[in-house]
Amino acid sequence: MKSLILYFLYFLILFFQPASAITVSGLYQATITVSDESESKRRVALKQALGKVLVKVTGDRNINNSTTANLLHQRSEQFVQQYRYNQNTNEWGQDKSATELWVQFDENALDAALKTYGVNVWGKERPSILVWLVCQNDKNRYFASLENSSEYLNILEKRAAARGIRLLFPLLDLQDSSQISVTDVWGSFMEPIIKASNRYQPDAILAGKFSQILPALWESNWAVYMNEEVISWTTQSEIADIALEEGIDELIDKLVSQYSNIEKQDYKAIDISISNIDSLDRYAQAILYLKSLKSVTKVSVKRISLNYVVFELIGDQGIEGIQQAISLGKKLQFVEGGDDIEYRLLP
Repeated sequence: MKSLILYFLYFLILFFQPASAITVSGLYQATITVSDESESKRRVALKQALGKVLVKVTGDRNINNSTTANLLHQRSEQFVQQYRYNQNTNEWGQDKSATELWVQFDENALDAALKTYGVNVWGKERPSILVWLVCQNDKNRYFASLENSSEYLNILEKRAAARGIRLLFPLLDLQDSSQISVTDVWGSFMEPIIKASNRYQPDAILAGKFSQILPALWESNWAVYMNEEVISWTTQSEIADIALEEGIDELIDKLVSQYSNIEKQDYKAIDISISNIDSLDRYAQAILYLKSLKSVTKVSVKRISLNYVVFELIGDQGIEGIQQAISLGKKLQFVEGGDDIEYRLLP
């Protein structure tokens, strides 16, 4: 049976190469409120929409202050794949007299332009962040939840989404309460925080405390645990929303530095072997995934055996960039102790 599978794999390699995966939902989309549907307003809105997308695609909140962004904004209409106007309504379906322009930009064209200017494109696989937030008022400290502090969580979630990051929030159920307390988070005691977070399997854990320390001053204190390291920072503002938003911005700046800003290298071939490929569907799944990685520009097959397939990858971020992208995807499991770079295709 395995010999038959191998025969079909050889046939597939010779005569069929699956297409690359395309888009991450929402990453290359943006919505802008406009006063009317005139061409002049649309041109301005397209530039604003492109600005939002550039922040998400690169992870860089300051990208729109760069010369590169200025050049791209001048060509914003060239990157538009489609757009439409939506009438904004309230929860009862009544017209709120506001029109929104929704824009979808061409992923391939925009990525190519950014790479031409030497700007890193952050791949669609982004680290998942679990957020434990404790708030303090005049009377007590409490875990922020959708029931008691939804406005604070919405601020964090919206800011993270604008940078292309998805936040996770704990259930705060009996299992959580048996493993972690408000005091643990307020004191940034990472051992119980990490233990309670294991059930959610995040790539990084963010513990925050938020309070009004003066009549006109709000403060948020943060500690993130990622890659077996803890990094802390504090943000303050006269406005509560800004104190929270700046805290998330600091977090994502650190993620971008860790996961996106990998130094570009000359294009170089890298061999990796992947096991647990025992059908045509599994082969197609593996090669489609490898082609979807932003750090990979070309995928080819070098060798097939009974137990694994060896792929040759070409990219501009070297072994480090490719391995980091794979680790975030959670579709391949690194195999320790091998002589080569080995992975196992997960079910």
